[in-house]
Amino acid sequence: MNSLSFELHAVSPGIGDEQRFVKIATDVWPWLDYIHIREKHLTTEQKIQWAYNLLYAGIPSDRIVINGLCELNELEKHVLIQRVHWGQSNMTTIQGSSLNKSDRLRLGISVHSLHEAREAEERGADYLFYGHVFSSSSKPGIKPRGLSALSEICSGVSIPVIAIGGIEPANIAAVRAAGASGAAVISSIWASDNPQSAAAALRQAIER
Repeated sequence: MNSLSFELHAVSPGIGDEQRFVKIATDVWPWLDYIHIREKHLTTEQKIQWAYNLLYAGIPSDRIVINGLCELNELEKHVLIQRVHWGQSNMTTIQGSSLNKSDRLRLGISVHSLHEAREAEERGADYLFYGHVFSSSSKPGIKPRGLSALSEICSGVSIPVIAIGGIEPANIAAVRAAGASGAAVISSIWASDNPQSAAAALRQAIER
């Protein structure tokens, strides 16, 4: 589904409503490249169960990302789970130079500075999340980092950078022009009255 290598990620809102999450994910996945299970309060087992519930709902395994799951060895017995995403706190708990010793797992890292971005790349991250780029309802009252900062990150590393924070169809082109390889959204899909239309509009903006 990816258009000219520009990825579209949807990150769960973190409110713990599994039934609603699975329902919306089932409706919108055809327009998305990845759906992230980002529910910090869940245990490892619960996160894996949410992933299986997406699989049971018909969402392809290569579209599903589990966030915050540091126990990569736990996933060796779950061969359908292929993608993991970490925040900075997860990354700092891993000792040694390499974050990911599994050839099967694609690992993303959230970063907030060029230093963090370069460290994540050096330690083997496959891609980065950077934000928040624009004003975001999930970061109320916090000044956005902006497009120039996004451009600095994109030009400072060689792995894909996914922009997050306040992404909507109207600013997809600007994010892309700054060098981002994709965009991630939260509220624009999960808080929408019509998630399918919202996802389709984001996809259309990417394909313009």
